[in-house]
Amino acid sequence: MATAKSAPRAAKSATEAFEQVTSASTEAVRENIDRGIAALSEASAFGKQNFEAWMASATAAQKGFETLSARTVAFQKDAMEKHVAAAKALMTSKSVQEFVEKQNDYAKSSFEAYVAELTSVSDLVQGVAKDTFAPINDRVNAAAQLIQAGAVR
Repeated sequence: MATAKSAPRAAKSATEAFEQVTSASTEAVRENIDRGIAALSEASAFGKQNFEAWMASATAAQKGFETLSARTVAFQKDAMEKHVAAAKALMTSKSVQEFVEKQNDYAKSSFEAYVAELTSVSDLVQGVAKDTFAPINDRVNAAAQLIQAGAVR
């Protein structure tokens, strides 16, 4: 008789244990799914920010190249105008001495203008590079912080 009374109790105990295990595993699966969805959402947001950084970088590069191109065309136009004016001035020279002096003055002023323009364009290129790489650098720093945060956990 002791066996007959303990059988329902054992069945009830086994059923309760099964329900506890089932409940715990269902909860664990739900938590893991929620964590997975959160991680996927975080990764998606991070990817979107990376894409936006690349677009900002490309936009800065394009604007920089447009500025450099316009600057180059303007300098070449100005140099050509000065070259034509110098050629006309050279043709009006009344002596070889005057011709050589005008030629030397023109060569000196052209060289100085070229060096000044080169310095200015160099500074402009430096600024364009800085503006172009800033968004990418920010994303690299964000990735490094994310990796460090993961290492701390």
